[in-house]
Amino acid sequence: MVFDGSESEILNRSIIPDTGMNIGGTIQFNDFANNDFEDLRHIIGHDDFESIVKTGGFTTDGGFLNLYKGIDNLRLYFCRRGDVIVVFAYGEFQPTRYKLYLEGIWASSH
Repeated sequence: MVFDGSESEILNRSIIPDTGMNIGGTIQFNDFANNDFEDLRHIIGHDDFESIVKTGGFTTDGGFLNLYKGIDNLRLYFCRRGDVIVVFAYGEFQPTRYKLYLEGIWASSH
């Protein structure tokens, strides 16, 4: 878990994943909040997207839009930095309480 608190608190928070992988600096809320995980398929291609879904253990909500969910059934978002993709689960967990999880980091092999 990267964050647990009110939405206003996360808007100005910087995230520095402790991964040992160079992701090009800190990640801000706006770096991922507008990047729905489902849109990643069109950016990296079907096979690479399915590989991330499988290794991340992500499932869809089964609804009309097939939105992917992560920890605590929160919606998935991504941040792309060059060949590195950082996936987060974020959303309202309880009224006025938001959670953010780092779901994983994937790097291109080429």
